[in-house]
Amino acid sequence: MLSFQIMSLITGIVAHVDAGKTTLSEAILYKMGVIRKLGRVDDRNTFLDTDVIERKRGITVFSKEAIATSKITLLDTPGHVDLTAEMERTLSVLDVAILVLSAPDGIQAHTRTLWPMLERANIPTLIFVNKIDMFKGEKDQLLTSLYKGLSDNIIDFSNIEEQGFIENISEKDDALTEKYLDNKEITIDDIKRVIKERKVFPLLFGSALKLNEIDNLINILTTYFEPKPYSESFSGIVYRVSRDKLGARLTHLKVTGGVLHAKDMLGGEKANELRVSSGEKAETVKEVKAGELVQIVGLKDSKPGMCYGSSMQYVPTAIPALTYQVIASDQTDISKLYRALSELQEELPELSLGINRDEIRISLMGEIQKEIITDIIKRRYGIAIELKDGKIKYKETIENSSHGIGHFEPLKHYAEVHLKLSPAPRGSGLSFKSLVPTDLLELNWQRLILTHLKEKEHLGILTGSPITDIEITLIAGRAHLKHTEGGDFREATYRAVRNGLMKARSILLEPIYSFIAIIPESSVGRFLSDITMMSGNATIKDSRDSFITLEGKCPVSTMLNYAITLRSYTKGEGTITTVVSQYDRCHNEDEIINSISYDPLSDLENTPSSVFCSHGAGFPVPWDRVEEFAHIKL
Repeated sequence: MLSFQIMSLITGIVAHVDAGKTTLSEAILYKMGVIRKLGRVDDRNTFLDTDVIERKRGITVFSKEAIATSKITLLDTPGHVDLTAEMERTLSVLDVAILVLSAPDGIQAHTRTLWPMLERANIPTLIFVNKIDMFKGEKDQLLTSLYKGLSDNIIDFSNIEEQGFIENISEKDDALTEKYLDNKEITIDDIKRVIKERKVFPLLFGSALKLNEIDNLINILTTYFEPKPYSESFSGIVYRVSRDKLGARLTHLKVTGGVLHAKDMLGGEKANELRVSSGEKAETVKEVKAGELVQIVGLKDSKPGMCYGSSMQYVPTAIPALTYQVIASDQTDISKLYRALSELQEELPELSLGINRDEIRISLMGEIQKEIITDIIKRRYGIAIELKDGKIKYKETIENSSHGIGHFEPLKHYAEVHLKLSPAPRGSGLSFKSLVPTDLLELNWQRLILTHLKEKEHLGILTGSPITDIEITLIAGRAHLKHTEGGDFREATYRAVRNGLMKARSILLEPIYSFIAIIPESSVGRFLSDITMMSGNATIKDSRDSFITLEGKCPVSTMLNYAITLRSYTKGEGTITTVVSQYDRCHNEDEIINSISYDPLSDLENTPSSVFCSHGAGFPVPWDRVEEFAHIKL
């Protein structure tokens, strides 16, 4: 049964950086009576950019909410491409998105990245063309560019009484077309439906700074958009983890069904306290209903994207391309630094924290995030760090199935694990399951093996890079009634994975940029030539005022610093926005493998060999003879 009670419309504001997103948030909050005075990004006094680093830099870094009225809750999101992962996490909780464009700049590169993200998340979207007072061209030309660059289902809602408005709406939906031709009334509910189904995208031209068209925007939001229906049984999705000024861990969650009460159990943990936040202010409440946002105190295991009481899954598409070594410049103990970064990774899971031989590495989206992380670690933990040795984050996968065996049997210890490693679709990551009957291996041991598979970042055998796109299946296992301990299965499991990788045919994957470039017509030839030389591809998508828009894909390794080159030969007129969209086969695989010179047999922390017992003593068996000694014969 679904509940359709009146709920707040969770409204996210997304944009290319400097399009006026935060200014629009201020304008809406001002018009709805939440704030008495308009803040300015330049003055570092906006309602939602409250973090020290946000006011210092004049950009939004963290997604934050403001309760405008009982009908609208705003979520302001980062606009810089380096912070796309933070923005993307909020999409899972939105009822509607306001996509802000700058009229003088038109459709910018990051706008073209945001649009397909909104489409994948199936979010009804209103488009607000900001800074129209600064636009010198023809509005019709600007509208045509939006049709061409985004969607021809965009409809100007500036004057809904205008002749032809209803006809334009009806053309976007077969049922409405039939209704219109039969001279039947097109109702508000009809318009709501086609907007909800993303068949129509309302458009407004205005100026957030001058409050032009803000009243109309609020009216359109409250009239033509509505919250999603929710089930009566409890469910919720986590979109952010943060910490308050006293260091308490906060889980930011949208209740997507039923009611959440203080002291309720979530995933085996107690929600000790519920807070409803608006800007810097937070109020403690006893319950939160479906459709509302809440900050929960008391959860230690929650992660962004985690769902409670629901099978819904969040799959991020913004992927870091670079990995950096983290060095404490003030000689802080490495264990203290690792604990600080582990805590920060709870908030920013894209960091992919790892440690190998006392070298700590994290993954980052770009230079802006690099500076932000350095600042946060210094302010919050008092540790001055350097991020050095930026490298491409390679991954490895396999092309064929293999049977991995891990045996761990020093004296008075025992565990044997058999795994099947199978190639999985590109971009699917790692998956784990068991096919072992419980009469052959007890369920608690099977669960322990699956836990050990999930807890570790398993490394490949070509370059020692993390593995991905592999289905790992437990197909057999054995414990000893007296001698098996939990740590024995950890050793056997890790060795089985590594053993399977040694037997399979591995390939190296590299991160691939999806890029959008806007360059002068005179530079197109040079640009296309460069892209070919960098093992990429490009397609011309649009032309406007002697500038060409191109989209394409290119390996990160070859395009990493190309923005500097582009600005140089276009005399500052060319721009390019890049987002890591996928991993694919490395274009210079042999060269990279040879340059890294990784020896999988010398990596004793990730050994493919096993330990067997004979005459009261354990002895090592090399990986290629483990099957010969294995106790389980398959």
